Order: sequence, then structure tokens, then C-alpha cells
Amino acid sequence: MERKVRTRETRQRRLVLKTLHDTRSHPTAEWIFARVREQLPNVSLGTVYRNLNVLREEGIVREIRSAGRSTRWDADLSPHGHFVCTACGEIRDVTDLRMHDWRSLKDLVGCEVTAQQTEFYGLCPACLRRSSRRN
Repeated sequence: MERKVRTRETRQRRLVLKTLHDTRSHPTAEWIFARVREQLPNVSLGTVYRNLNVLREEGIVREIRSAGRSTRWDADLSPHGHFVCTACGEIRDVTDLRMHDWRSLKDLVGCEVTAQQTEFYGLCPACLRRSSRRN
């Protein structure tokens, strides 16, 4: 379900969001910038970053941070996890996960959980094949 942007909806923001919605990958801001620039040649990378951050703050897109890798962006807010290939950096959606009810964590350690993200790390099929050919 696509959510409406609450802040002023600029042409740049609409195009950043559309670009993200139109891909099944989990692109970097630089990738989004290159696509947006095809339609808005004068847009800056800083504008793309600012708009992604506004969209994230509004809960319209998700930021995916992986240690040692560039931040990636996801417009799919449905409950799902991510598989991150430790060799090539590819990110794949992992669906049909049983999400744990962490609300009871507040009773255990006094924390209130507001969101949950599940990430798995390993080798994607292509990197696994390359690795097995070397061995």
C-alpha cells in the first residue's frame, strides 16, 4: 500500500519515491540519483539524500544499513526480512517469515520495541557457485 507524503510534495520527492517503487532491487542513493537525473538533469545528489531521509522519517521508505556497505533503500514496507550477500552485497527480500512478537521484551528488560528488522548474511547463489569452483 502506497502511503502519502505528509510534507510538501515536490517534483523531486515524487520522482525519488517513484524511482524507488519502480525497482525490485534495494538501490543506493547514488543509483536512485542516476535514474532521477535522467528526468531531472539539474537535481543534485544532496537533494536525493534529503528526500530519501524525509521519506524515511515519514515511514514511507525503509533504510537498510549493513556493516561496511553503502546504505540501501526499500519502498516495500510489508513485513519481510533481507538476505545480504557478504561477497557481492546483493540484497534479496525474504518473505513469509514468522515475525516474533517482541512486545513482551518490555517486561523482560524495560525496553519498548517499535520496529523489527530481520537480516540474514551469507553467500548468494552466484557467489556460492564461484566459491565452490575455486575450491
